[in-house]
Amino acid sequence: MRFWIVILSTIVASLAFGTRPSEAQYAAQLYPYCKMSSSSGATSCYYRSRAECGSSCISNPWYIGPQRAWPYLHGGRPLQPHYVRP
Repeated sequence: MRFWIVILSTIVASLAFGTRPSEAQYAAQLYPYCKMSSSSGATSCYYRSRAECGSSCISNPWYIGPQRAWPYLHGGRPLQPHYVRP
């Protein structure tokens, strides 16, 4: 019985505090194009041009724009997390 209480408490605590997304998710906002996998539909958004991206290229819906992305890509400015509420 005590074992199940500990397990349940751990689950409730993890749901209450949640998890933070990785920094890689924020870096994807800096690039204007995404490559979409034909088999799974997953995207990889680290492309600066459509030519670099290839045939299965889409516009990055989370791209923050060239003016806002420039300091991060060229100035060495650390990327700050930006949470978007659902």
